[in-house]
Amino acid sequence: MKRLLAAAAAACVLLTGCTGPTKDAEYKDINELGKAYSQAVGVDCKESRSDITKYGWDQATCGPTGIVMMFTSDAKREEIKKKNPLKPGRQWVQGKNWLIAADQYDAEKAQKALGGELLTS
Repeated sequence: MKRLLAAAAAACVLLTGCTGPTKDAEYKDINELGKAYSQAVGVDCKESRSDITKYGWDQATCGPTGIVMMFTSDAKREEIKKKNPLKPGRQWVQGKNWLIAADQYDAEKAQKALGGELLTS
């Protein structure tokens, strides 16, 4: 039985790519980050067609209250965080080139699955 389960898991990964998000990843685009957040939290993310190089950052909304963001530099990430202080009950999850703003429990789920640092300000 154990061999059958192991074989099924291996086939799932090889044939369909059904693995969860990678912890502490550096994402290539906002839609890739949105997909990872969606898998972690269980909400849909809107697709973005923006060019991150135009303004140095991009964002997509996820579910009713989540926002995923990517940045071309740490300075741009800090600028956006300062311009958008968190409302009560919300937290940041900060990764290598990304940032998530979400309600506390969604932020905690995202951090557990995606890695990064959980921040309250």
